[in-house]
Amino acid sequence: MALRQRIEKALGAWGGWVSGHRALTIFAMVGLALGLATRLPYVEIDTSTESWLRGHDPVKLAYDELRERFGRDQLVILAIEPPSIFDLEFLATLRRLHVDLTDRIPYLDRVTSLVNIRSIYGLGDELVVEDLMEEMPQTAADLEALRARVMSTPSYLDGVISADGRITSIIIETDAYSSLGSGDDLLTGFDDESPAAPVARVFLNGDENAEIVRAVKDVVAEYQAPDFPIQIAGSVLLPYELQMAMVREMPLFSGVSLLVMGGLLFVLFRRIAPVLLTLAVVVLAIVTTMGLSDLMGIGLTLSSQILPSFLLAVGIGYSVHLIAIFLQHLDEHGDRRAALVHALEHSGLPILMTGVTTVAGMLSFLAAELSPINEFGIVGSLGVGATLVYSLVLLPALLAAVPMKPRPQAAAGELHDRLLSACGMMAARNPWKVVLVVGALGVISVGLAAQVRFSSNPLEYLPESHDFRTAMNYVDERMGGALTIELVVDTDRENGLQEPDVLNRMEEVRRRVGVYRDEGLAVRGTSSLLDVVKESHQALNENRSEFYAIPQDRSLVAQELLLFENSGNDELERLVDSQFSVARMSVRNIWLDGFELEGLLDRAAREFPEIMGSAGEITITGMSAVITGTVRATIRSLARSYSLALILITPLMMLLIGSLRSGLVSMVPNLIPIAMTLALMTLMDITLDMFTLMIGCIAIGLAVDDTIHLISGFRRYLAETRDPMRAVERALETTGRALLFTSVVLTCGFLVFVLSSMGNLRDFGVLTAFAVGSAFVLDITATPALLMLVTRRQYPMSGTV
Repeated sequence: MALRQRIEKALGAWGGWVSGHRALTIFAMVGLALGLATRLPYVEIDTSTESWLRGHDPVKLAYDELRERFGRDQLVILAIEPPSIFDLEFLATLRRLHVDLTDRIPYLDRVTSLVNIRSIYGLGDELVVEDLMEEMPQTAADLEALRARVMSTPSYLDGVISADGRITSIIIETDAYSSLGSGDDLLTGFDDESPAAPVARVFLNGDENAEIVRAVKDVVAEYQAPDFPIQIAGSVLLPYELQMAMVREMPLFSGVSLLVMGGLLFVLFRRIAPVLLTLAVVVLAIVTTMGLSDLMGIGLTLSSQILPSFLLAVGIGYSVHLIAIFLQHLDEHGDRRAALVHALEHSGLPILMTGVTTVAGMLSFLAAELSPINEFGIVGSLGVGATLVYSLVLLPALLAAVPMKPRPQAAAGELHDRLLSACGMMAARNPWKVVLVVGALGVISVGLAAQVRFSSNPLEYLPESHDFRTAMNYVDERMGGALTIELVVDTDRENGLQEPDVLNRMEEVRRRVGVYRDEGLAVRGTSSLLDVVKESHQALNENRSEFYAIPQDRSLVAQELLLFENSGNDELERLVDSQFSVARMSVRNIWLDGFELEGLLDRAAREFPEIMGSAGEITITGMSAVITGTVRATIRSLARSYSLALILITPLMMLLIGSLRSGLVSMVPNLIPIAMTLALMTLMDITLDMFTLMIGCIAIGLAVDDTIHLISGFRRYLAETRDPMRAVERALETTGRALLFTSVVLTCGFLVFVLSSMGNLRDFGVLTAFAVGSAFVLDITATPALLMLVTRRQYPMSGTV
């Protein structure tokens, strides 16, 4: 207790110093915030799904290797359903659109459509490889010949044309690398030798991806018409649409939060000055946080969009405890300096303690395997730390500088004060009954929480009516999907892919994909080196359909591939490396939740290597694998982050409260709400994903704040009265209103997210508000009951209230 008293006296002395040096303090703190505010225009937004996994994750490493070797696997797909595809006017418009896209899209690799899809045929002994519409059809006979050619080519179906011949698509492939990287070309060009000292390059960034999407939308808008309807789909658009939702809604969340919390502050204080001071302090802390984030090279992610509202709620909670005591003392005694010293002595240590535990809650995210959550932990820790500093440094200086007249004590609030006290005293008088009820609630909640489902489906973050989500569903249903599972076959030997045995095994993998499709799984068609091999062999055998097969002679395979390569077509660059040792097979799939796709990929991971045998190693990667990997990372992150939160916060509670028993008691009303929240997710069929994963650690970090203030007050008054019952009553009398108000502020702060058009944010807001509200109810019931049980043997109760 002596240490506690010394800290409280030191904080009171700090209040006296700040009061005497308020101008200097204000100038220094505001100057710091304004200096860091200059970094805000440079804060980047990264909503790409491939960035969700951390750099050392095996799934991420395999995906990066795919992009380095073969380019970007994410596409933009324009699906067009005209009255008739094989129509001269339509094909002329399609060609103009194709040319405009090629000319106007930045960071473009290539555009593929009926206009330029490869067409392979033989003329005598010559292999001809040219664009399908090298010459535009002129007559009805030409159109019919084109129709027959297109519908009889397997590699075209569900690629540039739907299997029913009613929809055609334009497939846009973009560069994998950012223009910010150094060097001129990819590290391993198909025809060129790799440089002795490769130049490091970075992948396409969010801003460049947004440029691509905006350019596509601008071009499409010029061609969109009732007889030329265009759906824009593809995984390239997902980061852009999520980014636009963030840019559109973050100001909304922040603005509404300021209005709501400002109104709540006015209801509590009934004065305008404390409201403005509190909001100013919190806004400056948020600005400081964002500036520090940019200096550390951490941009805004999907998780970061909750940060301003989160810090706003946290900062107001800190300020309320300090200002409430300050105004109470000022109204009673009229001395502003004395009121500031008293407020810091009374509330400074609990505020400091709550800041430390909330930082610990944020630091628990460092154990997460998802980059956005990991980075949220870093920035969130900085933000809470900055908010704590501004609350204990700038706010006292502002309270000392801004004139506020004493007012008579208002009776407002007496009703809820009495209700809070009644709840606490009821629990204190009937501790075992309360503990049994809370225990039963905990057991039921844990049982339901164990049934919560995991998920990774960023597409569902957008509203069902969103144009992009509608387009993705359209392409899934009509064109075989807009996503790919990428299979990388590595023979580990030069020209290994010219061996018929290797190609035959790849063909068996392709057939197995067909089996999956027939079983109703998410996969559809494939594209790979096999298509080139079979089409070339058919063309060199009088274009006869029975020769659409893999030659069983190695020298013949090598010869035909050489002829294709010498034709001037660059298709092989995207399908095989320059040594013919590593190949890529793209498997089109419809969009599924990563959790649902996990079983398919696990099955493929077992069966495909068995098919390949010793002929080559096969790796499953691509964006679909990344999304599935996110589910697994979420499950691992849940266990690690929640465990680390407990490991960090429980000893801190013991240390900060100054009692082993009280520290352990303090965790009970803060853990049960987490189980209750997970149980609510099960009942509401809300899945556990990257966003809802954060609720537990955030809620623990915030909920212990109320517990710290209550137990801190209880121990203070227990030392004075040596009567546990009286200590509970006094603690609720002095801190109850602040506990209620901070809980209301936090709850309202998170409920702001129900205004979002994004389902993940709405779920996050409702669930976190529920967790915080539940923690408050348990704090004023379970905590007094537990405190009575752990102290009544040590302190005889007077039996009076």
